[in-house]
Amino acid sequence: MHISAQLQPIWHSKKSSDPCHTLEDQLAWLRNADDNIKLKTSDPKKIEKDHLALNQWLPQRLHSAIELFAKKNEVNQNVAASMWLKSFNNQFFTSLVALRLKFNRVPIIQFNDIFISTPNGEKIKSLQINKHCPFVCLSDDPLSSESQAITVSNHEELDLAFTHLLQQVGGGLSLLFEQEKLKHRPFWGAVSLAVSVFFMRLTENGISHKQANDIAPEADKWVDNIMPDIGKGLAHVRVAENTTQAILYVQRETCCMKYKIDGKKNCATCQLLDEDKRHKKNIKRIPSK
Repeated sequence: MHISAQLQPIWHSKKSSDPCHTLEDQLAWLRNADDNIKLKTSDPKKIEKDHLALNQWLPQRLHSAIELFAKKNEVNQNVAASMWLKSFNNQFFTSLVALRLKFNRVPIIQFNDIFISTPNGEKIKSLQINKHCPFVCLSDDPLSSESQAITVSNHEELDLAFTHLLQQVGGGLSLLFEQEKLKHRPFWGAVSLAVSVFFMRLTENGISHKQANDIAPEADKWVDNIMPDIGKGLAHVRVAENTTQAILYVQRETCCMKYKIDGKKNCATCQLLDEDKRHKKNIKRIPSK
């Protein structure tokens, strides 16, 4: 059984997933299920005035956005780059993991298919993807016969398409972030975290001990499998449990450096915490029934 099937009983949303056929409808369902998911679709011909295609925004505004963040928070360029990237990843890659594992779809996206709005200069207000972009799906997808769809025969091939997406978008971004003093290992550690943190979000309201212990090793294996070679082994999915229920959390191998911002503490995933402290920190995140 692929992990996407294992996760189906955990999903909850006020919207029915039955009529969710288009990318627009599927992302709307996911936003309803998880307030942290922000990614939307848009028509490139009707793009909102405050949005810019990422292939235009990056060369024009990335450096100034990171520079502004650094000045506002009084941190070095690499810290600012890491924190800006974390925000982008959480809105972009985590949403696409949810799309892959709930609806078994992987969009084929170029930089000119991504639209970004940063009205205050550095903070991301909105990320959108081209609603007409092609996507990879399984043969039982309701739109598999449409021209937009590229059908594959199994989950392994669909996961390969997701790896290609990470390489395509992540590879291009990594070169730009290297110019902002963020090296390849912390860059891909941040991408790996965004992929893995999906499992934290999905289980944050608590699941059974059995579900958590069945899913965690499969989730950890899935993350390692879909990450490009340069990003393998940089994040691991773990279980935290109390007497009544459990959650999944991430043990990461690189640091986002959030703690260097005045007033901020180490993340619950921080690799600077020893394993016992990190585990106890995540046990405290388990909601009471």
